Amino acid sequence: MTSGEDQKSEEIEIMTRIIFYKEVLDHVLSLRFIVGFGLCLIVSLTAVIILTHDYERELADYNRRIAMQDDFLNNYAHTNRLGPMMITQKPPEIFRPLVIGMQEDADLGSFDDNPLPILFPPLDFIFIVTIIMSLMAILFSYDAVCGEKERGTLKLMLSTGIPRANILAGKWLGGSLALLMPFLISMLAAAVYITLHPGIQWTGKEWLSFFLLIVSSLTFISVFYLMGLMVSALTRFSSVSILTSLFFWVLFVLAIPNLSPYLAAQFYRIPSVNRIEKETNRLQGIERDELGRQRMNDIRIRYEAEYGSLFTEMRAMTPQAIRERIQEDSSFEDMYNRYSEDVRNAWREANRIQGEKANRIRRELELKADVQTWIAKHIACLSPYANFVYLATDLTGTGMRGLDHFNRTIIEYFQLFSPYLERRVQQAREEDPTFHSDAYINLRDRPRHEYHEEAVPGKLVAVLPYWGILCFFNVLFFLLAFNGFIKYDVR
Repeated sequence: MTSGEDQKSEEIEIMTRIIFYKEVLDHVLSLRFIVGFGLCLIVSLTAVIILTHDYERELADYNRRIAMQDDFLNNYAHTNRLGPMMITQKPPEIFRPLVIGMQEDADLGSFDDNPLPILFPPLDFIFIVTIIMSLMAILFSYDAVCGEKERGTLKLMLSTGIPRANILAGKWLGGSLALLMPFLISMLAAAVYITLHPGIQWTGKEWLSFFLLIVSSLTFISVFYLMGLMVSALTRFSSVSILTSLFFWVLFVLAIPNLSPYLAAQFYRIPSVNRIEKETNRLQGIERDELGRQRMNDIRIRYEAEYGSLFTEMRAMTPQAIRERIQEDSSFEDMYNRYSEDVRNAWREANRIQGEKANRIRRELELKADVQTWIAKHIACLSPYANFVYLATDLTGTGMRGLDHFNRTIIEYFQLFSPYLERRVQQAREEDPTFHSDAYINLRDRPRHEYHEEAVPGKLVAVLPYWGILCFFNVLFFLLAFNGFIKYDVR
């Protein structure tokens, strides 16, 4: 390379840096930067303070519910009503001070206290990134090219001989840096508040997830900055560029994610949930009782034929009288034990038969609902907004993946609890032959359910597809912006 070419290359590099610094300075000194910075900082701190307060309240409520459940199971447990008493409580997510995400059930108490959090969209990290920062990205980039053309400065830039690719790269990097300054400073302030708050105890894995969340947020924000840059490079007037950019914002943030469930329901229909629920209730209620009574009647006829008056006398006796008779008469004890076992088997078989029928119907509905959800989820992935929401909620354990992980821990817990309960029931029957399903059973030494968040590597692997789609949107909009700028008419 000759000295003239070296000098020319050095001049282009210097001019590119000048364009980069100019872009940063123009944005930093603008009113939109000052307003955006103040808005981002105030909203971020307000959100984290409010959500931290909610997290502490929910954690206290969770501990109170666990204590009440333990007290009830320790003193009033009986096998006939263990189902409602054994409802597994989900603790508030550790990222609740930042991301609300999905909640397993509605917090009706908060509606009684203050309906506004339910009536209005939640203010959290996802809202800040997807709404505030995406709009700020458009405001920072919609006039990056056409605005320079209107002011006449674009022609001056090109007259210096700088390649258009360098101009576009300088404007992109400089504008992105200026845009991300308010966001990163706001997140730093939120991180300091979380660190200093005594009610939040984040460990290394939470801070790692937080770092990955910030990096993925930068990827999402860059999508909308490049989208505005693309529109600016394809239009000649700033007024047209801002309207077009806002149209795409509404399409990506509001239209596609909200329409995806309805479109999926049209493509793939499933039966009514209420109808399925009524059918399963009938199978496990009315039909189960009829089948159980029929089997009980068969047992009664068989025992009356085999034992005659002894069986009739036993049916009229009180539990105390039965216990006394068992101690005196071994043949009576044998008849009572056989009868009790046959009754339990009859109702167990009735429950099994009707339960299998109901489970088949539920599984069919679940499979169809899963297909419809899969379709809706992939339609929504046409929007960067949906991909980031999936990414952020799964990375913080506040989304569908976190709920599935919690449900898996429940299944694992009951795989331990069910054999334990069978052993305790068997011991109770050995101690008291008249033990029945409404009698108290001691469960003080039962295994406890301990919930732990999914490990970070598992979350990261799960969110990589969404992250990859966001990167694809970045590449796509950059290429479209580059192609539009290369052909842009500066006259």
